[in-house]
Amino acid sequence: LHSGSVSARSWRERSAAMGKKAAEKKEEPKPKVAEAVDEGPLDEETAKDLAQYDLLPRITPFLDRHFVINMLNDARICGIYKAEDVTRAVLDVCYETLLPHDDVLGWVEEMYTNISEPVPAKWEEHKETLLESFQESEDKVMPLLKILEEEKKVEKIQGFKSRAEMCDEFEIGPDVVEELPRYAKKLFDAGKYDVSLKLLKYYMNMPQAGTAFFVIQHLGSGELEGERFASEEDADKAYKRYEGELRAEQGKQEKGAADASKAVLLTDNDFGERSFFGRNRDRILDMRVWWEKEQARKQAVDEAGDRQLIWGSLAAAILWGSSDACDEAVTETAKMIVKMDEHLENSKAPKREVLLHRTWLLHWTLFAIFRLDNTEAKVLDFFLSEKSLSIISLSCPHLFRYVGACLILHKRLKHIVKDTVWIIHHEAVSYSDPITRFLLALYTEMDYDEAQGELQRCEQVCKADYFLKPHWQEFQENARLHIFESYCRIHQCINIQMIAEKLNMEAEEAELWIVKLIQNAKLDARIDSEKSRVVMTKAPPNVYQQVIEKTKNLAFRSTMLVSNLEKS
Repeated sequence: LHSGSVSARSWRERSAAMGKKAAEKKEEPKPKVAEAVDEGPLDEETAKDLAQYDLLPRITPFLDRHFVINMLNDARICGIYKAEDVTRAVLDVCYETLLPHDDVLGWVEEMYTNISEPVPAKWEEHKETLLESFQESEDKVMPLLKILEEEKKVEKIQGFKSRAEMCDEFEIGPDVVEELPRYAKKLFDAGKYDVSLKLLKYYMNMPQAGTAFFVIQHLGSGELEGERFASEEDADKAYKRYEGELRAEQGKQEKGAADASKAVLLTDNDFGERSFFGRNRDRILDMRVWWEKEQARKQAVDEAGDRQLIWGSLAAAILWGSSDACDEAVTETAKMIVKMDEHLENSKAPKREVLLHRTWLLHWTLFAIFRLDNTEAKVLDFFLSEKSLSIISLSCPHLFRYVGACLILHKRLKHIVKDTVWIIHHEAVSYSDPITRFLLALYTEMDYDEAQGELQRCEQVCKADYFLKPHWQEFQENARLHIFESYCRIHQCINIQMIAEKLNMEAEEAELWIVKLIQNAKLDARIDSEKSRVVMTKAPPNVYQQVIEKTKNLAFRSTMLVSNLEKS
C-alpha cells in the first residue's frame, strides 16, 4: 500500500494503486484466464483414447471457480472436450464469479460468436448489479483503506489489545472492519489477487473481537438474571448501572436486609465462586453450563471464519503466482498451505468435515507444486506425508497420479520412492494410470519392457493433463534416469544397445546421454566403447543408510510389541 489521498479516484485506480506498479501497465484487463501452452488440438482418435485418463470431472468439484476457469480454457485448447461445450461452461462460471470490467461485454460477445449465439441481455444487467454492489462495499470500507495506506498506522494496529480499542483510536465502526474481507472477496472476483491477499493479511493481523463479558444480577426477589455483552465497555456500563441500583436499594432498606439487588461482572474465564451466590449455587452452575455452550458455539463460528480467511488467502496467493510468476506469491502459497494444515490439525469440527477440507487442500496443493515457478520443500513434504497419503487413499485416489509424478520429477525424493510405490501398489485397485503403472513396473515387477511401454503412454497423458503438461520434457528425462538407475542396481555390465531400447532411444543418443549422466551425477562407472557397454563399479554399502533402514520401523515394532504384551 502507498500513502496519499484516494477519495477522488475510481475503484480501478484505487485497487491498482494498492497493488504493485506492474498492475498499472494494463489499463483495462480482461477477466483472468489460463495462459495455457497451445500445442494444437488433438485428433479425434487420440482425444478419445485420452478421455479414459481425464481427471477434470474428478478434480473440479474440489476447486474454486477461478481455478476451474483456467482448467476449462486449457481443456478447450487441448481438444479432449468439444470446444462449444467448454465455452458454455466457461461463460456459466464467469457469470457467477468474475466482476465485469468495462470491456467484458466485448469479451463475452467474442465467446458467444464462437458458438454462433447472440449475447443474452442478462449480462448487461448482471454487470450493473455487480458494479453497484462493489461500489457500495468500497464506499463503506474506504475509511479503513485510507488508514491501511499509512505505514505508521498499520504498525500501530498490532499494538492494540482489542478490536474496540482499535476502532475508537481510528474513529471507525466495527461494521467497517467487518466489511474488509467482503471487499477483498470482491477484488478477488475482479482478478485483483495480489491486492485481495494483502487486505486479507491485514484483516487477519488485526486484533479480534474481545472476549465476551457476562453480567449476573442477583435480584431482590431472590432470582438470578444473566446478560451477555460483546465488549467490556458495554458490560462495564451495565455493571455500574446495577451497582447504582444496589446502592439505592440498600439505602432504602433497613439493616440486615438480605434481599438487596447485587451484581457482578464476569468474563468467560472468571466464573469464580462469590460468597453471596452461595444460596444460588446450582442456578449459577446452570447458567455457567449455558454460558459454556454459548462459548463453544462462538468458537465454532470463529473457527469457521478463520478457515474461510485462510482459504481466501491461499486462493489469492495461488492465482497471483500463476498470473505474475512472483516469488512472494510462491512463499505466501506455501505459508498458507502449512497454516491451513495446522488449522485443520487443531480443529474441533467433526471428523467428516475435516476430511473434506483436507481433500480440498490436497487438490489446491497441486497448483503450488505443478503450476507455480518454484515448489517449496515444505509443500512437497505436506503432499507426500503419511497423513496426506492416507487422505488420498480414503477420499481421492486419483491424486496418486500426481504422487507418482512428484516422485519422478523431484530427485530429492529418492529416499521415499520405495515406501510410496508400495502404497501405490496396494491402492492399484482403486486407481491406476500409465504413471502409476510405470512406477509399479519399474520398482515392483522389475519389468523394464513394461516400464518402457508405460512411459510412452505417459507422454500423451502428461500433454493432456493441466498440471503435468508443462513438465513433460523433465518428466521424460527423469523417468529415463529412474530406469537406468534401477537397471544399474542389478547389472554390472550393461549393453548400450539394450539400454537404448529400454529407454526408447538410438544407440548413439543413449551413449551420449549415459556419458553426460555419469559426469553430472558422478556415478562410479565407465564406458567400454570397444564392447559397446557400460561397466558399473559396485559401491560398498553405506553404513549410515543400513542403520536407517534397520531402525526406521523401530517405533512401530515397539508399539506392536507392547500391545501384544498387554494382550497376553
